[in-house]
Amino acid sequence: MSDSAKTILVTGATGRQGGAVAARLLADGWHVRALTRNPESAKAKALKEAGAEVVAGDLDDQDSLDTAAAGAFGVFSVHAGAYEGGPYGHDLGHEARSAAKIGAAAKAAGATHLVHSSSIGVGGPLEAVMDMLQRKAEAEHAIRESGVPHTILRPSSFMENTFDSFRELQNGALVSILNADTLEPHIAAADIAAFAAIAFTDPAAHAGKVYELAGDNLTQTEKAALIGRLVGREVPYVGITAEQVAADSPSTAKMLGILNEHPLPVDIPALRAIHPDLLTLEEWMTGVGKPLVDAYFARIDAA
Repeated sequence: MSDSAKTILVTGATGRQGGAVAARLLADGWHVRALTRNPESAKAKALKEAGAEVVAGDLDDQDSLDTAAAGAFGVFSVHAGAYEGGPYGHDLGHEARSAAKIGAAAKAAGATHLVHSSSIGVGGPLEAVMDMLQRKAEAEHAIRESGVPHTILRPSSFMENTFDSFRELQNGALVSILNADTLEPHIAAADIAAFAAIAFTDPAAHAGKVYELAGDNLTQTEKAALIGRLVGREVPYVGITAEQVAADSPSTAKMLGILNEHPLPVDIPALRAIHPDLLTLEEWMTGVGKPLVDAYFARIDAA
């Protein structure tokens, strides 16, 4: 059976990760079934125009997930985390429950493979002290308990967030709790999608595997210097205290403060052996990410 005759159900299809996965699978020739709570949204309509089958569904509604997964060869699973300001900050059990529901739907559908996106740091020493990682670990456990053959992806910081987050670039400066010499691994959403596509293409080779995803690993001063060089302007690194960030997001302040003491280990050469086109931050900024970079500095200049 050709990939075009096989259906991959993509959750979070109108979000950053799910959207990237849907786009990659469509480009690779898969039949993509995009799950969304609002099929009439602009992003959902764009997915339909790109060739996806858009279906209504909700991670809280088992019946809708069972219907969406019916006949699917594979399922891509991604879930919003429990954090301040997020949609489930008030419900710490939501991520594990929704993972269990999508796992059950994949199992009932007889899906060949499930790819679940989690977070770097799960299973390591940081899990014990970072609430967000504990929630991600619970969701991973639910996926394993489903009994569906699966691959778990653990992305590091999104390259996109550098130019689209309250906690990174501010007024043209790289503002961070992270110390100047603290290494921070980064991954492009396109590469999360690439690893998902690789797993769906050869499920047997990737079943049971866990991939800690990063395409680059830079200190804060290296990152600021790289951005400045590529955009042709000074981008200073500005260190701030955890207390300054905690006013907006206590969990973010706690997480980044811990990273100053416990850097996240990544094995980029091993990942590149699986996916040779894995992007560095420079490659992302000058390629697929350039529109986001340009838009950010256009806003700065217009302010």
